[in-house]
Amino acid sequence: MNATQVNLYGQGIGTFNDRIRDAVRGGNPFGGLQEQGFATGLVGLPNGQKGNTDTAKLLQLSDLIRVGLTGNLRDYKLTNAAGQTVTGAGIKYGDAPAGYAASPREAINYASAHDNQTLFDAVLLKAPQNATGAQRTRMQNLANSIILLGQGLPFSTSGDDLLRSKSFDTDSYNSGDWFNTIDWTGTTNGFGRGLPLAEKNADNWPLYRPILGNAALQPGPADIGRAFDAYREFLRVRYSSDLFRMATAAQVQQGLTFLNTGPRQIPGVIAMKLSGAVTATNPYRNIVVVFNGGGKAVTVTDAKLAGLNLSLHPVLAASTDAVVKTSTYAGNGVTVPGLTTAVFVGK
Repeated sequence: MNATQVNLYGQGIGTFNDRIRDAVRGGNPFGGLQEQGFATGLVGLPNGQKGNTDTAKLLQLSDLIRVGLTGNLRDYKLTNAAGQTVTGAGIKYGDAPAGYAASPREAINYASAHDNQTLFDAVLLKAPQNATGAQRTRMQNLANSIILLGQGLPFSTSGDDLLRSKSFDTDSYNSGDWFNTIDWTGTTNGFGRGLPLAEKNADNWPLYRPILGNAALQPGPADIGRAFDAYREFLRVRYSSDLFRMATAAQVQQGLTFLNTGPRQIPGVIAMKLSGAVTATNPYRNIVVVFNGGGKAVTVTDAKLAGLNLSLHPVLAASTDAVVKTSTYAGNGVTVPGLTTAVFVGK
């Protein structure tokens, strides 16, 4: 029997979750370089390319991400975009089931790896060309937050916290230090070093050439520093509570619920509620995480939020990001700015 994702169900072996990767970024490693995804502006900040104003597609990708946030569990029950109660396997990734894992340990969630474009390069290809450096950095931070705050095993390639670029090189195994080097000082990110090697990239040179030649797209130390801070902050949030690291499918089914689901959901917004007993490793009875992939602030309301006495997570309340600090909780709703991940906690 081949060791495919589906066949490894119950074996305790982690496999890379391409479902959440494609839904977060948009497109896939084999095409759709300018197709937008949840974190790269689909519908909320369309780039003018065909299909990037498709709300139905955004809802489908959001369902894929929800399954990924459970640890890509095959049997987790949730409400899909049509309002139906389905399992993780009932959400489709092409012709395959989205959910395939028996426990969170069997899913390795990621947005970029050593293969294919780095996350920064993907954002640069997919974001509107008139997007600001701050907006592109927020897209990167949003994508990383989805990976870092989900169940399962988060994976990041080297430099994801520094906006690392390989000048669109899709397979840099033989590209040497010129394209692979990382500036650990956070001064530069590797963008604009030249056209990537022809072997795997020549067909896309016409797309890459004008972008690489645009010096205005080079991020400065401020954007790189913001990305670094955000990555570190989300790690601190993850390790502030073991509700982000549940061990079994049963624990996830009981402790994780999604808000803003079904046909009346706010498109481009994923909201999850984590609940559990207060322990030495979990100081919070309730945690609410809102991923806002749109360009504007939204308010998610749900009766389940009433009376929880939520406040912004202490790590984010002390963030170097002034925008996330404007996130608020009142009554039965939470308000979160555009291109922002906010975490609220209640004891």
